[in-house]
Amino acid sequence: MTSLTQRSSGLVQRRTEASRNAADKERAAGGGGGSGEDEAQSRHDEQDDDDKGDSKETRLTLMEEVLLLGLKDREGYTSFWNDCISSGLRGCMLIELALRGRLQLEACGMRRKSLLTRKVICKSDAPTGDVLLDEALKHVKETQPPETVQNWIELLSGKLMY
Repeated sequence: MTSLTQRSSGLVQRRTEASRNAADKERAAGGGGGSGEDEAQSRHDEQDDDDKGDSKETRLTLMEEVLLLGLKDREGYTSFWNDCISSGLRGCMLIELALRGRLQLEACGMRRKSLLTRKVICKSDAPTGDVLLDEALKHVKETQPPETVQNWIELLSGKLMY
């Protein structure tokens, strides 16, 4: 039987009955003295590493996660049309930059502009460490006047040419 345990980072870890029994036997063989404390300390250290961002786990961008979700397991290609995924991935790039504090939408102002008409503003031009994100950030920063989200998705996809 499989059970799920929730980790602090939001990931769900699957544990089978066999692995749980093996862990229980190992604890019993160790005398039960310090192994429980060691495990608790190890778990606490792992949580500290996650909080610092120094975890050994691979961190994927939102764009990479969406692309992986769209791949067919056996065939290795996307399960939807390339023109659909292109716009979605470019939107993910903009969202990722916003989540990292590099981009923001202009203030809505007194007239309460809708989200579609608000412009994308470069908040910080500090590099992200990701080549695609840094290149998109550079273009957003250099483009005057600022563009809307929809225009940026079309620009980054290569569909809108001036």
